[in-house]
Amino acid sequence: MRPVEKSLFDYQKRLSDSTEDLLSMLNFIYDGFIKHKKNLLHEAELLGKKVHDFEKDFTSDIIKEGNKDSVRLLITIAGHLERIGDCFENIIRTVHTKIKEGTLFSDKAVSELNYLFNTAKELIKNLKDLIATFNTVLIEHIVNVGTKANQMADEFATQHEERLVTGICHPKHSSMYLDILDNLRMSIWHIKEIARRIESF
Repeated sequence: MRPVEKSLFDYQKRLSDSTEDLLSMLNFIYDGFIKHKKNLLHEAELLGKKVHDFEKDFTSDIIKEGNKDSVRLLITIAGHLERIGDCFENIIRTVHTKIKEGTLFSDKAVSELNYLFNTAKELIKNLKDLIATFNTVLIEHIVNVGTKANQMADEFATQHEERLVTGICHPKHSSMYLDILDNLRMSIWHIKEIARRIESF
């Protein structure tokens, strides 16, 4: 792993700072999920648009720096950040439906999703520093925590199937729960992938 050229430091900082919008977006989503508040989801949607606009503007700007490995790396990171935004937007749509239909999850399901929400928040905070510093300790931490979270998400999905077949969980609520779980799991995968790309640079 090596640092990017000094001429690209400003781009690296822009990428690092952009993770703050993802963190704020996820905080609004989580609060909207817990409190059943559509106005909080609206705030998250506005940030989602900002995330998409950032990726387009960033890529348009940095490609002017030429055909360099570091340029390709930073473009790849920006793409993963946008994909995380896509995952969060999918969760927003599901929570909107959950609120509209007045759906309530079991305490167990909420506890499981809380774990994934909080892990994703922690990892995004770490990601901000990782993109700015390329710190090897942060890479290891993100990969380890992310891998554990993805394994836990798999276990949660299996436990959910048990709740479904035993009648504890209503089939109508099942797809909502799994959609939120899958998108949190995928967002964590993208965070891990950024760490791995930086590690191999």
